[in-house]
Amino acid sequence: MSVRSVDSVPDIGTGMSTLGFKVVTHDLCPPIQGGPPLWDGALPHLLPAVHLDTGPDECSAGWNYCERLSTALRIAGLWPTGRPSRGFLVEAGPDAIVRGDKRRASRLTIVRETTEDELDAAILELSAPFGVHAERMAAEQIEWRRALSRPERNPAAVAGHLTVALTTRGLTGWQVQEFPSAWDAWAAWDAWDTRAARAAWDARAAWDTGAARAARAVWDTRDAWDTRAARAAWDTWDAWDARAALTVTYAAVRGWIDQQPELLTTGIRDAYGAGLAVAIPAGPRTLGYALVKSPAIPVIGESRG
Repeated sequence: MSVRSVDSVPDIGTGMSTLGFKVVTHDLCPPIQGGPPLWDGALPHLLPAVHLDTGPDECSAGWNYCERLSTALRIAGLWPTGRPSRGFLVEAGPDAIVRGDKRRASRLTIVRETTEDELDAAILELSAPFGVHAERMAAEQIEWRRALSRPERNPAAVAGHLTVALTTRGLTGWQVQEFPSAWDAWAAWDAWDTRAARAAWDARAAWDTGAARAARAVWDTRDAWDTRAARAAWDTWDAWDARAALTVTYAAVRGWIDQQPELLTTGIRDAYGAGLAVAIPAGPRTLGYALVKSPAIPVIGESRG
């Protein structure tokens, strides 16, 4: 898979343009501070006036946004809730100020949602620290965003993909068990003996041991991807599977570990794309899982449902 050059992102940041980008959660909530949706989704939309702090702090009162979409994604995260974040082109009021990587103003108009091409190019730009592997890693992140949007809800496909994932990890003696909800799956995890749970996780060859642990060890070396803020975009518990898979992919293509780059991607990413909500050990040699309640929440961009 290839992605467009970063040149496809409009260079709106020369001078002090009032245009920029804002990234929110899949349900239009603030990705860092949390809270209710910022608006009902109708576009364009003028957000209410708020107090603007003109002090030197990078994070302070006002409507915050960024010059570039890649910067906004880096700060807000690619999937801060376990669902892909959403990007929007915004226009600030005339009192907009610049503080570090951020801008803020007392008024902000949400103009339109970013396109698929804009998001792909921004992710490629965000992946620049990967060097010669930037395009490969950008493509992997784009595919994870698509999968985490859960475009389908196909119970049979989820079970099949999870079986493939277990086989790929060498856990051929395991079975999959569906639970009515993610809460029920977590309850089964909680009710299970802690030591047995830990042993099961360790038995899942490469999910928490082996390749994944080696990848995390090299991740913190000087030679690893050293952009702390960009790394933070992956640090969300709900998307742990995506982060672990991407970590192993990068460590494998760098030759840091002797594993296939797709080791933690095969099966599990397709399962998310088919509607998986959560997959966790729920008993001896049992992978418990639950499906999302509904598919196709529009989180990727206006041209990628």
